Amino acid sequence: MGDLPVLKIELCIKDKILKTYAFTQDVVEIGRIPTADIFIDNTGISRAHTRIEKSIGGPYVVKDLGSTNGTYVNDQRITEKVLQDKDVISINKFKMRVSIEDADMSEMQNERVSPDAFEGTTVLNTEQIAHLNASLQNNPPDNQVQSKTVPANRREASQRITANQLFLWGGLVLFGIVLGKFIF
Repeated sequence: MGDLPVLKIELCIKDKILKTYAFTQDVVEIGRIPTADIFIDNTGISRAHTRIEKSIGGPYVVKDLGSTNGTYVNDQRITEKVLQDKDVISINKFKMRVSIEDADMSEMQNERVSPDAFEGTTVLNTEQIAHLNASLQNNPPDNQVQSKTVPANRREASQRITANQLFLWGGLVLFGIVLGKFIF
């Protein structure tokens, strides 16, 4: 697997960083709706304010979704604009500093990552889902974990819930909630 672009966004207000995000997905939603990838709880922000989309084989494009207060890139109001590295998206009094970097996903696959390391929405392709399912089926129960000559901190990490397991359970819970809304 090769390099994938990573969209990094620092959400700021008055030059104070509130939160930093990193996305590899193709669509990033920004707004006041709690399910947005970048949720901004402010009445000056529309529920669905702005969207960043990755073109197929191309750059990221930022789009205003018809918001009342508008979306600005580098202090110019836009309806749609190709994002460049170091651009600044402004929505009301919030600024989002953008950086677009390459991440070598092959190195990341071999490392166990804490679920706390992820922010935003994670989208899995069919290959990643198959790998997730295989890893869940191949994990022995805790009482059957074989001890190898592994440093103590790695042994402890292997007994924790993996990020993939957390995402799978989170997706199942979300599916149950959505299904429940339609049934009841």
